[in-house]
Amino acid sequence: MLKLRDVTKIFNKGTINENVVLRNINLDINQGDFVSIIGSNGAGKSTLLNVIAGVYAVDGGSIVLDDKDITRLPEFERAKFIGRVFQDPMMGTAPSMTIEENLSMACCRNKTRGLKWGLNDNLRKEFRMKLAELGLGLENRMNEKVELLSGGQRQAITLLIATMVKPKLLLLDEHTAALDPSTVRLINDLTEEIVLQKGITTLMITHNMEHAIKMGNRLIMMDRGQIVLDIKGVDKATLTVEELVNMFESAAQKKFDDDRIMLGVMG
Repeated sequence: MLKLRDVTKIFNKGTINENVVLRNINLDINQGDFVSIIGSNGAGKSTLLNVIAGVYAVDGGSIVLDDKDITRLPEFERAKFIGRVFQDPMMGTAPSMTIEENLSMACCRNKTRGLKWGLNDNLRKEFRMKLAELGLGLENRMNEKVELLSGGQRQAITLLIATMVKPKLLLLDEHTAALDPSTVRLINDLTEEIVLQKGITTLMITHNMEHAIKMGNRLIMMDRGQIVLDIKGVDKATLTVEELVNMFESAAQKKFDDDRIMLGVMG
């Protein structure tokens, strides 16, 4: 489904502040893969998602999605088939619009018709059913503005919006980092349910090692702009946090000492 070949991203190229954030990344993601991505700050995780989404142009290499070269395709064109959920619960919605208006826009993402066409009784019935499945009571608040919802409720809506029309690829950029522990569990459970039910190819950045091990069928660990670990299948299913740390230290030839990730294990 997704092929990255020698993808390189350099910020401030040719200056004294030049920073090579991605170094010749080669990666193959199969249809239906749910890949958790972990690594220290500055490892290149978010930049990787940003170049796939088209936020940043690559300085070298190519990106192919579903046999189509999207390396030079602008972000707004990629957004038609790439869903995304950010750390900030407000970024994936139109906060001043109602829940049903946000869902209507998502439903009509690949169509050329207006919002007025999108809202009808049949769609409202479908929205109510999908919202009821979240178990948050939002099916009874469809006319409320998204900005009035809690962080967890907004993130649940954003996840629903990103997957309303099945995307070819779903990018989750630390989408539970701003939530309290109980809400994190709810959103993680919802994420797994939607991704597995719809068979959506997914890349998820997390700072929590336990979440990275538990969720998905594949785990990638990055360091200094490179992929240093790629664990899947039985190896991932039986992995422990201690084993992951040891594998990283062996592959990266350095001690793992990122406090944020280690503290995340306990979250």
